[in-house]
Amino acid sequence: MKEIEEMLAASGIAPTPVRKLVYKCFENSVGPLSLSDLETLLDSVDKSTISRTLNTFREHDLLHSFTDGSSSVKYELCHSKNHGEHDDQHVHFRCEKCGETKCLQDVKIPDVLLPDGFLRHEVTYVITGICDACSKTLR
Repeated sequence: MKEIEEMLAASGIAPTPVRKLVYKCFENSVGPLSLSDLETLLDSVDKSTISRTLNTFREHDLLHSFTDGSSSVKYELCHSKNHGEHDDQHVHFRCEKCGETKCLQDVKIPDVLLPDGFLRHEVTYVITGICDACSKTLR
């Protein structure tokens, strides 16, 4: 937890006990998490505190959020930043069969040239279909 405290402090975030717990959930996760997922993992912490923590982490570029076509917003740690812009842009994949959303870290989002005057902060790219595990059951 000491490493988490130092990382939060270096990002300008006071390392409260709840913030450390929320960050640890993301570190231990194999994929993106929703507010509902965090509520289940941290059943002793109220929803509004978790929600405020997610907002704080987003404001300090520790997390990015995206919608994957399900009924909830998903959150994921940002692994690298470049001048206030996330440079760990990657594709997310939501399986229509099992409902899981996976990060495809090695599949990069194609570069999109914006018109003059437009400034990009974040890009989300979600593909829906059948994941590798579920496609095996279709054969």
